[in-house]
Amino acid sequence: MMPVHDWLRRLLWLYAHGEGCYPLMMGLRATEWDALQAQFDPPSQPMPADCLLRQKLMTELNATRSDEQQQLAQWLASYMAPGAAPMHNIIASVSLAFNHLWQDLGLSSRQELRELMSDCFPLLVEMNSENMRWKKFFYRQRCLHSAGELICRSPSCDACCERVFCFAPS
Repeated sequence: MMPVHDWLRRLLWLYAHGEGCYPLMMGLRATEWDALQAQFDPPSQPMPADCLLRQKLMTELNATRSDEQQQLAQWLASYMAPGAAPMHNIIASVSLAFNHLWQDLGLSSRQELRELMSDCFPLLVEMNSENMRWKKFFYRQRCLHSAGELICRSPSCDACCERVFCFAPS
């Protein structure tokens, strides 16, 4: 088990080194970003130009889905461990990227993501008992409990032809 503080430091390091697929400022509001920077004193080397461009593009793409990002962040916050903020905003912002969540965060494996989730969102790990891919799990849960604000892409996991792609071996 890793303290939330260490996870935030790790994600900030990955972001600062251009790993993963983060928007600018990790998708955080300016006040959250400033607080995170002040807490961890991130690396001072300049970000490579291609990484900065990727972050700017992700910021622009996320801006077109800001309502979705905010709803996801609020939902994640309701399951977040005490003291884990602003992890819910980081995860929600990065969840709008294109690969598996562990890849978009720049983590080394899906197992490392599960460890992060266990430390920062333990109730979600319990709920994800079938080991569904995290982004799919988030949206599936949101669809099951929404008031029509999102469209669920898989109305029935048991009958879905993509089931093999959503769930990892236990």
